[in-house]
Amino acid sequence: MRHVLGVLVLLGGLLAAPGAAQTQKGELRILYRGEEIGREAFEISGTATELHARSDITYRIDANTMRQTTDLLLGGDGVPRRYEWKLEEPRQSWLRMEFEAGRATVSFPRDDGKDEQQVYDFDGRVALLDINVFHHFLLLARLYDFAQGGPQTISIFVPQSVQPGSVTLELQGVETMTVDGAPQPVRRFSILSEDNELQLWVTETGRFVRLAVPQAEVEVLPAERAP
Repeated sequence: MRHVLGVLVLLGGLLAAPGAAQTQKGELRILYRGEEIGREAFEISGTATELHARSDITYRIDANTMRQTTDLLLGGDGVPRRYEWKLEEPRQSWLRMEFEAGRATVSFPRDDGKDEQQVYDFDGRVALLDINVFHHFLLLARLYDFAQGGPQTISIFVPQSVQPGSVTLELQGVETMTVDGAPQPVRRFSILSEDNELQLWVTETGRFVRLAVPQAEVEVLPAERAP
């Protein structure tokens, strides 16, 4: 995952019980060294049998613009069914994934203009985690087993590198933070990969508060909050 996390330098939430009807829209500010370099508009909607998460992400660095869209479909139990990533600017590209019975089929264009397809098999549950799509971390936090507690290893599939991996998710505590002008209890999670650590803050009602990647000097905040 080293290459994927490094992309961050270049360039709210759902913790309710599975199966509940859920809808949330939000916009996130992506900061690098304190300066805004991009925004992510996302929408998550759900029924008793599935969860649908979409985003439109734009990065503006110097005179360069990069825009991408994502579309993720999950089952009511949080298991991925389908994922599509599209690069809209400065050129067009795409990646599609289909999940069924522990198998992921990945399709993407090659440099010679032909499409390539790869197949991966998994033992047990796997989560899709696009490292550069920040509302996906809210979906990851939703998989945390509060009754079990402690560090929990979650198998993931990283679309950019087209490979499986794992992260360790842990609730590190509950802090009081100001959200919408009022103090609220906020859960702080650590998300540890083989070469990096992220910190995620989410309210107990499931709203995105903050995400920080200290090693990459990246911070993500809701658009209505100042950095």
